[in-house]
Amino acid sequence: MAGIGFQLKKMFNGRGLLANIRAYGYSAIVTVGPLALCILLMTVAQQLLLYANAPYGERELFLAASEYALIFSQIITGGFSFTVSRYVSDQIFIEKYENILSSMYGVIGICVTIGGICAFLFLAGSPLDLTFKFMSYIFFIELIIVWIQCIYVSALKDYMKIVKSFVVGVAISGIAIFICTYFFHLNSAVVMITCLNIGFFFMIVRFTKYIRLFFKVNNYQYFNFLVYLKKYPILFLCGFLYTLGLYGHNLIVWQGDLQHVVADTFVIAPFYDVPVFYAYLSVLPAMVLFVVSLETNFYTAYKTYYNRILNSSPLKDILLAKKDMFKILSLELTFIAEIQLIMAILSVALGLKFLPLLGMSFDQIQIFIILVLGYLFFIIMYTIVLLLLYYDDQKGANWTVVIYTIGSMVLTLFSFLFNINGFSVFIAAFISLLFGLRKLTNYLNNIDYYTFCSQPLIAKEKDD
Repeated sequence: MAGIGFQLKKMFNGRGLLANIRAYGYSAIVTVGPLALCILLMTVAQQLLLYANAPYGERELFLAASEYALIFSQIITGGFSFTVSRYVSDQIFIEKYENILSSMYGVIGICVTIGGICAFLFLAGSPLDLTFKFMSYIFFIELIIVWIQCIYVSALKDYMKIVKSFVVGVAISGIAIFICTYFFHLNSAVVMITCLNIGFFFMIVRFTKYIRLFFKVNNYQYFNFLVYLKKYPILFLCGFLYTLGLYGHNLIVWQGDLQHVVADTFVIAPFYDVPVFYAYLSVLPAMVLFVVSLETNFYTAYKTYYNRILNSSPLKDILLAKKDMFKILSLELTFIAEIQLIMAILSVALGLKFLPLLGMSFDQIQIFIILVLGYLFFIIMYTIVLLLLYYDDQKGANWTVVIYTIGSMVLTLFSFLFNINGFSVFIAAFISLLFGLRKLTNYLNNIDYYTFCSQPLIAKEKDD
């Protein structure tokens, strides 16, 4: 997260319960805000369309278009997220702030070009109304920009401005949707997408302003960050496969018996997709905890250990620092697992109570429960992946993600034969978690070797 955990540590140093609540609130908005708020807005808009007696075709079209924009915007930017986050963190560490603003423009330019071409080709042959296609296209592009800006926003120190931008942007969309449906009785999909566009456009403008105010210098070296794609290709692959793994099982289900084609354009599976999105919400607290707990507490011990090595401290002090680091890491991982288990139980309980009120059937709720349990393993696995990247074990992190992504997609294909939707995520996440734990344990057991012996004894000179 480009250093957000380190900045939040200062907030946790403040005394009192309110200071901690504020820090957790800020981290929640910055870490998972865009995704959670996007899903929230989509859900609210869907319910308002239902309340306004909008035609079923319009509700279905809005769901399909917003779902496609949400999923594919993340897949397109997923590969860059890990790489750019590493680049931004490194530039902050070496205090070369002039490289950061230009890199944001460069990443946005590349991702918008790729996404824009793909979206144009996809919509070009669609029989949908031109206005709806244009508004859907704009929403897709806006989401691409927001996902990228979140990497840079996480490096800012003024969290109040960030929170206000999120809240006001969501409020603008929500109020616009309410006014259109309640007062003007405009209940079409194109109106809903337009209202979303207004709110997200506000976020983009505000984020751009804050990022430019913080990173004032633009050196116009827009594509210098591409060096990191060559330097850390596994990071790009890991980020892409992680994002693909989030939705890969959806893409497979879309090709099965649950497939439903909307307006001869969008292929979706609402029976499966809706439980997936609700189940995914159960992992958001663990993502916040990783930022404000593990990255703050663990980083202190991590930094102390390596600083004592770099400063040639006595062996006794180094071993003591290593012991403290292992202890804190174990405690934080256990804490995150416990919290996520509690959230899984709470999510299942709330789902059984309220999801039927949203129109979900018994079979969909069963899928929801299985997915919640699967995401319990998934978020712990994801935390381990980030820890492996902390220790620069990129291959271990990448193989862990590969096992989950490929496993969930392949197992989803087999689930068609036995009609056990949802178990693919559960099984793949469990297997990848075991593999990730093994890789992390192996690394920690041999940390002295990786620290002192894995580097070349003589630096290689670069060819001119």
